[in-house]
Amino acid sequence: MKTKNNFDSLLREYKELQLRVTRFSYIEQQLINAQDKLDHELVLYKRLNKFSNHALKSSKLEDFLTMSVEGIIDVLEVEASAVLIVENATGNTLFFSESLHVKNDEEQQRVIHDLLNLAEIVGKSKSLVISSRRLALLDYLSGYSDAVFHSAIDNTLNISVCLIGLVSEKKAPFYEKLNDKHETIFSLFTQQFLSILTNFYQHKKIQDQIAKISSSEIELKKLSLIATKTKNGVIITDEKGVIEWVNDSFVKISGYLFEDVYGRQTRELFDNFIVDYSEKKKITKALKNKHNIELTLLNTTKDGKLYYSQIEIIPVYDELKRHINNIFVIKDITNEVEFKAEILRMNSRFELISDKSQIGIWEWNKSINDSTWNNILINQYGAERALIKEGFYSFWLNSIHPDDKKQVIDNRDKVLNSEVDSVVQDYRIIRQNDQSVRYLRTLTIGEKDAKGEVIRLVGSSIDITDKKIADEKVASLKQFYESILNHLPNKIAVFNKACELIYFNEAMLESNPFWQDYLFKSVYDVYLDDINNQSAVNKLIFHIQNAIKEKAAVKYEDLVVKNGKEKELLNTVLPFFNEDKLEYIILSGVDISELNKIQKDLLKNNIELQKVNSELDNFVYRVSHDLRSPLLSIKGLISLIDYDDVNPDLQEYIKLMDSSASRMDSSIQDILEYSRNSRLEVKLEEVNLKEMVYEIFDDIKYSGNSNIDLIYESNTENHIITDKFRISVLLKNLIGNSVKYKSHKEGSFVKFKLSQKNRMLTISVSDNGQGIDKESLPKVFDMFYRGCSNSVGSGLGLYICKEITEKLNGAISLQSKKGIGTEVKIKLPINAL
Repeated sequence: MKTKNNFDSLLREYKELQLRVTRFSYIEQQLINAQDKLDHELVLYKRLNKFSNHALKSSKLEDFLTMSVEGIIDVLEVEASAVLIVENATGNTLFFSESLHVKNDEEQQRVIHDLLNLAEIVGKSKSLVISSRRLALLDYLSGYSDAVFHSAIDNTLNISVCLIGLVSEKKAPFYEKLNDKHETIFSLFTQQFLSILTNFYQHKKIQDQIAKISSSEIELKKLSLIATKTKNGVIITDEKGVIEWVNDSFVKISGYLFEDVYGRQTRELFDNFIVDYSEKKKITKALKNKHNIELTLLNTTKDGKLYYSQIEIIPVYDELKRHINNIFVIKDITNEVEFKAEILRMNSRFELISDKSQIGIWEWNKSINDSTWNNILINQYGAERALIKEGFYSFWLNSIHPDDKKQVIDNRDKVLNSEVDSVVQDYRIIRQNDQSVRYLRTLTIGEKDAKGEVIRLVGSSIDITDKKIADEKVASLKQFYESILNHLPNKIAVFNKACELIYFNEAMLESNPFWQDYLFKSVYDVYLDDINNQSAVNKLIFHIQNAIKEKAAVKYEDLVVKNGKEKELLNTVLPFFNEDKLEYIILSGVDISELNKIQKDLLKNNIELQKVNSELDNFVYRVSHDLRSPLLSIKGLISLIDYDDVNPDLQEYIKLMDSSASRMDSSIQDILEYSRNSRLEVKLEEVNLKEMVYEIFDDIKYSGNSNIDLIYESNTENHIITDKFRISVLLKNLIGNSVKYKSHKEGSFVKFKLSQKNRMLTISVSDNGQGIDKESLPKVFDMFYRGCSNSVGSGLGLYICKEITEKLNGAISLQSKKGIGTEVKIKLPINAL
């Protein structure tokens, strides 16, 4: 039993250890996943921001489209990309691709046909990840396994646009599977692309029309017609800046109607623009020098709503170089500005996440050899920003532990030389402020240009010192518990959730040597490969499956033969679940051969003992019956004696004979009660304690030489469920003792008190009788002990009371003072009654 308790304790500790390791591994994986996701998405959004900034500076549509197909690959990290623009009125197409390996016009037309088919299926203004099953239905693009696609139609410009990023089946293992994250980033990318593309087309139309206006008043009227249809606002003024005409788009953008602004100076509208004096000077100077000017301003609509506008002011001159008109082209760029602001907010959120996660972020620019660190990273190195005078790079090199420096620099150079795209490594640093050694887990990523050359290194770091210390403690504990398990007689094996054997102790190996060949292999492999042990393994598989299904320990017995001797094993299969997820299956085996033999012997002895007890009960009953019969006869004969006819000298002897016979009869009854209490089962029934107490008291209250009063108190229900025979014997003994040993003074009483508290029933029997001396108190519950020389009992009364109380799962106690009185308390649990 001691070995089993030790094993249960060790098993609980082992489970707790495994649970702590599992929880710690789960937390560690969460941190790594959060860091990886944060670092990766940060790089993607930086690339998206970089594309937006460069694209906005493009002056030619061809350059912008080339930059766009390169941007899709760079931002989404895909293998190939394509952009298709179809002018719906003419059917003319613009097609740009990167890494699609389109060799001729025929293949290009096949790609265009595939993109138009996808556009019909997907619909307009949607960014979707296209499955390999859908791609397989296409022509040229059927060789690709993964794609993200967007299609849109601009009814104003009358063009259709398709954008796609692709990963081929051959190279799919080298790329991340496209998912919702890529849809989100691609949606942002396409919004920016379509906005800039619209600007190109509209700008081109306006420039064409402005050129015509510059050469002819007729062309100006044509431009007015075109300007009416464009989304950009157009204002035409005379040479003095008096407004002559505005288009509908200007009305929609500003809220001002034509009649609100006609004949007014444009400077009156400019009063609503939030501009400083230097910007006004730029406008004046440009007009004076007959130059176009572009600027971005924050304006207000007629009803006071703020919006951002990109304004181009074009002075118009006649053939004599006379200034005759001004054209203001106004584009509402509020969405573009808010998009950039959203990117900035995203960056801020990433910084907040890194702060809360205690992730250090750094960036190194190769061209200027300059590094930037966030505050978390500076704190990890135990420094202050103002104190890093030699620069972050030199400070970093000097902080690396000397034993780790070479490996760290070699790994960094591998990224810098494009040998690898990224490196995750753990190394030690020496903190500046306290010179303590800390462990960091770092990520380094190389950012490349269009030529594939690394232009920037970005990375992150997490302080894992506490984890490192915890890992070492876990490893030490693991070694400690394995040492204990190896010295246990129990045979223990542990399987993972795939039923692969991952551990066995020496006792298991000694009992089943075949497990040595199947470490880190599945039990199903053992069943297929090891014919000699197929039956035992099949039984194990059955019970493993049953234990997993029931989510509870399963016990079964097995018979093994070793050195020609049969051994019986009691095996326990215990599935270990972590939040309803199966983690491990523990097999524990105990040799019960000797135990079974002992149990069989014990069963045999128990049968013999029951026979002896039965014979002893019969003997006690017959002996007591045979003894009581002559005693009762003697008492009957004595009661017939007429004391008037008896010599006075003989009367005292007759009384002694009667007293001895009564005492002997009482002893026999006590023995019978003791025998019945020890051998009979508890029989529960409803008992009215109040009636029982008064009946007992009425039977014995006149056994003394003077009267005694009964006091009954109760603060609970008098009816209880208990063993009527035992509670009757118990109360007879206690009340009988109070009556037997009452004091000879007036006012003798016996008090019975019944109370209930905290699901415990308390019975108290007290009196003001003779009491018991201090020396006798520890022995009053001993068998055959009598506390005084004038005791008339057998010495079994209180002993039987104690035995009955214990049989009812209760407790009994006694307090007494010589000459003052005695109190006996019995406590019985209600749920045991």
